[in-house]
Amino acid sequence: MELRNEILDDYTRYCERKILEEFRAKTPNQYDPIYSYQRYKCRIIESMPREVKEVKYFSVPNEFCSAYEQIKKDIESGEPLRKYQSRKLKQLDYDDDMLSHWGIQHLHLSDELQGDGFVRRTGDLLFVHFDNCSAHIIGIFNHSSWCDLDLIEIMHSNWPDRMSAFRMESGMQKLTEEEHKVLRGKHANANIVLEDGTEYMNPGLGVTANGSPINAVLNSDKVIAMLNHQFETIKVNMPQILEAAKCQETLNNVTIGLEVDNKTKQLVFKIKEFEFYFTI
Repeated sequence: MELRNEILDDYTRYCERKILEEFRAKTPNQYDPIYSYQRYKCRIIESMPREVKEVKYFSVPNEFCSAYEQIKKDIESGEPLRKYQSRKLKQLDYDDDMLSHWGIQHLHLSDELQGDGFVRRTGDLLFVHFDNCSAHIIGIFNHSSWCDLDLIEIMHSNWPDRMSAFRMESGMQKLTEEEHKVLRGKHANANIVLEDGTEYMNPGLGVTANGSPINAVLNSDKVIAMLNHQFETIKVNMPQILEAAKCQETLNNVTIGLEVDNKTKQLVFKIKEFEFYFTI
């Protein structure tokens, strides 16, 4: 019996469909669809309940109190936060430099939903660092704060446990905000040295030579390796899978494919010859 692997082909087509649905555009010829989809996903805040952690002495100006309380409520309940994000999310080739380098998202401080599904734009922005458990509220800053070193200083002083994974001791010289801006403009990565001499690598891991997040490359490679490994597991367990499928006939070829369940977002494998679905 010949076992054919079409898992990566099917996942590639899934990524192409998701990009087409989101952007009404095809994947650029120079990029693999899996990579392009992971590049897009790097910008998205996954919807899940999180604990909100505010910096010490955090205060919100009166004009933003209502919007902030709604954002906080949405974070804690796991509601989608896309509407508060940049409208540039609608651009396939958009990369958020502050997010890619420092792992910090910016949200618009409005609860006035507009026709395109985004809230009204605001001059001041809420800067937040997200992980799977928490939303670290760094503060409210203006549109010129993308390389403000105070952002990392605040994370360092408020959440040293969260920052410890990025600590470095290369002995590099402290760079100014302007120098960080210049390097970002050249798609170059640089560690951050704080006032007390503490050095961190980029909490967002940085960018590649074309300006896209390194995370997109890592996640793409991780997905491909995972799917290849799962095919090897399927090969080893093929007799049991065919038994579970109650397959009575002798097959010369068995083709293993992949679908993504739209409700659960789980990967579901299938034997294409007779539409048998299974998970491992």
